[in-house]
Amino acid sequence: MKRVLIYPILLLITVLIATLGFQSFDGESLLLPLGVVFAYFTVFYVIAQIIKDNSIVDMGWGLGFVFGSIATLLSTDNPTLLSYVVVIFITLWGTRLSFRLIRRNFGKPEDFRYAQWRKEWGNKAVIIAFFRVFFVQGVINFIVGSASYVVIKYNQFEFEGLGLWIVVVGMAIALTGLFFEVVGDEQLRRHIKKGTRTLMQKGLWSITRHPNYFGEILIWTGLYIVGFSLLFTKSVSILLYFGLVVSPLIMSLVLIKISTPLLEKHMARYQGFEDYKKRVPMIFPLSKN
Repeated sequence: MKRVLIYPILLLITVLIATLGFQSFDGESLLLPLGVVFAYFTVFYVIAQIIKDNSIVDMGWGLGFVFGSIATLLSTDNPTLLSYVVVIFITLWGTRLSFRLIRRNFGKPEDFRYAQWRKEWGNKAVIIAFFRVFFVQGVINFIVGSASYVVIKYNQFEFEGLGLWIVVVGMAIALTGLFFEVVGDEQLRRHIKKGTRTLMQKGLWSITRHPNYFGEILIWTGLYIVGFSLLFTKSVSILLYFGLVVSPLIMSLVLIKISTPLLEKHMARYQGFEDYKKRVPMIFPLSKN
């Protein structure tokens, strides 16, 4: 019963964010990007049931943000340069991520995690998959992207004052995150290509066990910081924007508490992992284990 109740609660939260605290239900709201994101994940759900592979949702994760940001831009009356910069950044990041996962996983069997869930759900797998996989991912995707959508739609960016420096700092953090993600992924790809079947411990992997996850946390934190420039123009409520800190927080929690433990179970099979674990921080470079 408790699990069933969580879905309307999650939907309520997303509508709360999309309507700016139930204050706007027209074209000035974020209802269009919310609808686009939900429709996008629903299409993936239908395809997944046809091919019997719910793990394809992972391939579509990055593009969910791309469609959400573009839908926001198209519904914005007077987009600024900053609006286009954020959309372009998210498009480059999200497209790269999704196509990387498509190249890596296309044609392979359903991921073992999703396959195990399919067995556990039995003859109710089709309906349960919608709520526990695609609906939840759609909700998280929109919430994580919401702070950036607010920036795209409501910013009044000008090349002057403290607001400019906030944007510069935020985008610098986001670009640093993109560097860690892209370079970390490429270093791992080249290592795997060698066929040594050993633990990757060089390059960025020598300062963090998960440079790509660290990079993604920096990306959404940086984009959230960019939005503080909105507070100088009073184009959005201070209370509302501080509430949108849920965007980088929920992404960080998912990566640290869910994705990382699952991946480290796989990494633990490699020789030298325990020593590697003692020497190198899990996510944040220079932090203590």
